[in-house]
Amino acid sequence: MQLTLKDKEFWNYWIDANLHSYSQIFFSLNKFFAATILAVTFFNPSVGIFGLLAVFITNLLAYVFGFNRQEIKEGIYGFNALLLGLSLGFAYEVSGAFWLLFIIALFCLLVLTAVFKGTFSKSNLPFLSFPFLICYWMISLAASELQEIHPRVLGLFEPNSGSLLNTLQHSLDQTEMPVLLVTFFKTLAATFFIQSVLGGMLIAIALFLFSRITFSLAFLGFISAFFVYALFGANTNDLSANLVGSNYIFFAIAIGGFYLIPNTFSYLASILLIPVLMLLHIALEKLMKGLELKTFTLAFSLLTTFFLYALHHRWLHRFLHLVTWQYYSAEKTVYKYLNSISRFNQAHLKKITLPFWGEWQVSQGYDGNITHLGDWSKALDFVIQDEEKKTYSSVGIHLSDFYCYNKPVLAPADGYVYEIINHVEDNQIGEVDTTQNWGNTIVLNHLDGVYTQLSHIKKDSFKVAVGDFVTKGTILATCGSSGRSPEPHLHFQIQNSPKVGAKTVDYPLAYFLEVKDNKSLELKLYQVPKEGSVISNVEPNKLISHAFNLAPGKKLSFFKVEKQEIISWEVFTDEWNRLYLFEPKTQSYAYFICDGTRFYFTDFEGTKKSDLFQFYSACYSILLGAYPQIKMKDQLPLIHFNFPFLIWIQDVLSPFKLFTQVQYQSEISQMDPSISMQYIHIKSSVQAILLQQKLSSSSYLIKLNTNGIQEIELQTSNGKEQWICQN
Repeated sequence: MQLTLKDKEFWNYWIDANLHSYSQIFFSLNKFFAATILAVTFFNPSVGIFGLLAVFITNLLAYVFGFNRQEIKEGIYGFNALLLGLSLGFAYEVSGAFWLLFIIALFCLLVLTAVFKGTFSKSNLPFLSFPFLICYWMISLAASELQEIHPRVLGLFEPNSGSLLNTLQHSLDQTEMPVLLVTFFKTLAATFFIQSVLGGMLIAIALFLFSRITFSLAFLGFISAFFVYALFGANTNDLSANLVGSNYIFFAIAIGGFYLIPNTFSYLASILLIPVLMLLHIALEKLMKGLELKTFTLAFSLLTTFFLYALHHRWLHRFLHLVTWQYYSAEKTVYKYLNSISRFNQAHLKKITLPFWGEWQVSQGYDGNITHLGDWSKALDFVIQDEEKKTYSSVGIHLSDFYCYNKPVLAPADGYVYEIINHVEDNQIGEVDTTQNWGNTIVLNHLDGVYTQLSHIKKDSFKVAVGDFVTKGTILATCGSSGRSPEPHLHFQIQNSPKVGAKTVDYPLAYFLEVKDNKSLELKLYQVPKEGSVISNVEPNKLISHAFNLAPGKKLSFFKVEKQEIISWEVFTDEWNRLYLFEPKTQSYAYFICDGTRFYFTDFEGTKKSDLFQFYSACYSILLGAYPQIKMKDQLPLIHFNFPFLIWIQDVLSPFKLFTQVQYQSEISQMDPSISMQYIHIKSSVQAILLQQKLSSSSYLIKLNTNGIQEIELQTSNGKEQWICQN
């Protein structure tokens, strides 16, 4: 990233880097929250100035020395500097020697931050406030021997004068309110070396506006500590001094909703460990007292590190779920996590499809009472039936009478041909070969420990050889009646071993269509076909597939008729090879997957006021097959759709219960009936639901032609819009 003084991006970058250093103290990247903290630190000008200077100088040094630009922007190198600057500005008189010591301390802090970050990241652990603590202790121990460095004479939070600023700072200190609240507000302000009920109240309000979950955890952590202190006879006034209470607030936020997905168990963990944190803090205070050192946030940093380390070494990840993608917002984290769990809980599985064309019946399903028993119970047998439920024409005495005989057998997913057996003759009808049970067989290796086996193949019908790489849908052979097969059928099983006849595993198919009694079709996602059901693959439609084939480098441009302006997005890939559409105007990103059967968005980052967000909503989940009777249903994350009068209540309750939801639906509303199929219209809608009651909705009409997306009509809360494709 090359930044120059003339660039607007330059100023935005440094504003973000410095403000984020403030909000990072509470695991946030919210600039309004950061600005509030910044303002409160200036209740004591010396504290505020040196805090700001420490942040700016450290970020500048990190930039000059070539540290990660994005991490600098997120305040990763600045938040420890803020704590150090605030503490030094509070503890020492300003002099020439102090300025030199200040610069040296910041340089040491940057080095320590880099060392701790690099060391801890190897174990996927945060470095928290360790760099600040070590630097402060180093200066505190050395300062007693430095005659030109003078501690401030004032007590820890003693007001400097009767100035207007001082009057404002302490204007609410004598206000009648519960001791618990007074101590809570003082503790929040004391985190930044300020003693002021007003300062703490401003931070609390900004924290609540930024995140209801984070605020609830901060308050819960403090209340727990307050009552534990009272229960054990400790002095609760100590919580608002020397960052003591900050330990409990930071720990509750970190464990309850930042490093762990907010849920009932994360809340319980953050509360139940408060007594442990208290004992650890008091013990550390005793140990450090002899050195005349303050522990500040040492107890929080140690216990958080130990707890996260333990969680990383679990065998079973139950109850407490570590955050894998950090959004710096507890609400966004929990909403997107819950949405991801409901949508992609089986996305790690291979997308296995049916190994044939057309409609076949499951003649024997999982746990079938004929041959699918014991270790081989999770298998499927397929045949073709006619309208009279017969599997053959004529009298059915010849192999060729059976509808499935000699029909193509397809690769159910990409993979390598691992083994082929091709020496068993087909049985005559009614006969079986129990000595060569599987008959002619092919085993495919789909990697990651997933294998598929297809058996009872017709002899000499194989179109592939061992070692070949095959793609999904490749013709492998044709259906026969070899092995234990009294009549032609196809045996299909998924296994974790390449051995023919290996133990079967319960493994769902990614997509298939099931024919219902009224001849309608029902889409099944990640399910196992039931015995007796008539099923088929989803056949992609060329027109729809072409429209949503958004390869890297492709640009989408639309003319907005009502506003007479052109909007455009381009497709990129990130470092994890994820595809996304990018809108430069609003810096919005929409991540998507097109797997050949379905086009769907996986995530959105940016503003919902952007045009890209409307496209994301309109095309959230599109089936690539042309089936007018099928409704594609999905759920959108609540983070983008909560309503002003409900958002705060839902945010607070979201770790425990969702009472609002956003439903998505798409279906074909019109299509060209001719063989050439020149157009298809897809209707989609987004519906906000509260306790089964509809609150608001948006609808879209996506018109496709042979060139791709032709037009999009939008009906939203902002009125009607028409977008005409310019590609």
